[in-house]
Amino acid sequence: MFIDIFTLLRFLKYQKRFKRIFFFENSFIEPHLAPYIYKNKDFNKTVIISFYRIEDKNLKKFQIFQFNKIFFLNFVFLLLKIKYCYSSTPDLDHSAFQRSVFKLTKYIYIQHSPLGLRKIYRDDAFTNFDLVQVINIFQKNDLNDISKIKKKKISPWRGKYLFLVKKNKYNFERRDYLEKKKKILIAPTWGTNFFDLNLHLIIKKNLDPNKYDLFLRPHIMSTKQKTNLIQDLVANNFKISSGKIDYTHFDLLITDWSGIYIEFAKIKNIKSILIQNEEKILNKKLIKYTNETIDSYARKKLGIIIKPEDLYKIENKIDNIFLNKQKHSSEINVFFKDYFY
Repeated sequence: MFIDIFTLLRFLKYQKRFKRIFFFENSFIEPHLAPYIYKNKDFNKTVIISFYRIEDKNLKKFQIFQFNKIFFLNFVFLLLKIKYCYSSTPDLDHSAFQRSVFKLTKYIYIQHSPLGLRKIYRDDAFTNFDLVQVINIFQKNDLNDISKIKKKKISPWRGKYLFLVKKNKYNFERRDYLEKKKKILIAPTWGTNFFDLNLHLIIKKNLDPNKYDLFLRPHIMSTKQKTNLIQDLVANNFKISSGKIDYTHFDLLITDWSGIYIEFAKIKNIKSILIQNEEKILNKKLIKYTNETIDSYARKKLGIIIKPEDLYKIENKIDNIFLNKQKHSSEINVFFKDYFY
């Protein structure tokens, strides 16, 4: 607590030196938000506020103020006087992430998912931002609907999804060697009944261990909600994928309602297995919106959908994906050309 008090006082003393502040809530959003901080050439005018220990050497070139308690982090936001605040954390003014009482700051939201802005976010997740990045046509339409219904003037910023661009150019290493087994990443989102139905165990039961190596990547929120989740996965002989993700390490993706399959399709040019279990909908007022969301539309274009009760057929579905990879590739390219910025 005393460290946080000292950090808070030091931040309030020196914040007038900075023009931009980036809020890094957790390590999950780090690779999504970081590419935008590098675009600011004047390091001395940019500061980072974090709620975890940042280890990235490039980010450490900036001034970082780390907090351990939400109470003190909330004080930072309430007393903020910096002109621009960038974050990938929604629900501004509906969490510890609050607008400043001084009303001098413009709040800019950076996307950490290619999915829509209506289903997987709460109803007022974006209403208090001044500018929201939109990386595809669906997000732009969603934001226009939100602005109209909420009677807000939220400016859309059409921008590329640098999380993918950076990985394409710099971070991904090619696999130029042949492996006997196909590596499959299972990466469900949080807020669904994936683990309650033990879908990971059903998938494992129906895949030949001589043909496939399975890696499971639980969402950070799932591990918080189910404290023994990692131990249970290890006990069931799952290999755990954690840390920064490298899509080129895997041959195929299995997920439920996570937007990771859109990113995987862009990088690997292959469709994913998408389980049609209970959908994740955090916005209880979704009925007000009429346009189809990318959450449902992209599934039909970039994935092979399978119901939980049909998972006994999953190996056949996977074999068909690899057999039709070339055909699917052209469909995937058309999708991104038509809908993404």
